[in-house]
Amino acid sequence: VAFTEGITMGPPPVTKSGSNHTTGKRIRSDNSVQLDTVTPYRACRRAEYPNATGARHIAHHMLFQHDVMMHLHSTIKHAWSVPNIWQAFVKCHKLTKSRVAEYELYYSFVSFHYPERVLLKNLQNGADFMGGSSICNDHEMECCRNQNVLLKGCHNHRIEAMNTAESKVEKYHAMGEMCC
Repeated sequence: VAFTEGITMGPPPVTKSGSNHTTGKRIRSDNSVQLDTVTPYRACRRAEYPNATGARHIAHHMLFQHDVMMHLHSTIKHAWSVPNIWQAFVKCHKLTKSRVAEYELYYSFVSFHYPERVLLKNLQNGADFMGGSSICNDHEMECCRNQNVLLKGCHNHRIEAMNTAESKVEKYHAMGEMCC
């Protein structure tokens, strides 16, 4: 939470008295203003978000949008006055003693700036998606489409294991989830 929110704020004022009491802005020692977070972590249950779900947004399958990612990068670089986000990550880690969770950071940012582009779906392996399969030929993929399977993950190590299996049981396990 500290990292996800802090990374888009930039470094804090050097002293507690670094606030402009007229504007309420947090002033740094170089007279720049500390930004408000644009990646609020609203899922965490705390006083600011009493109705939070407590859900985490680290997903096995997540689509990242290039324009959103570039906006996030430029926001972070601006907040920390650094040429790349890695330098900001290092600085933020030193201040927050917290680690980055890239998926949480992206989700918090996209939810804040582009809520209309967020679609959450809980998927069940073996029903909505087939996460570990060895066969993805045309016939299998047609079966998956007919069953409204959204995702089929094919893995080379499963193909090799299936092709080298010595027993039917080994071959069956190597095949993984199948639609047909």
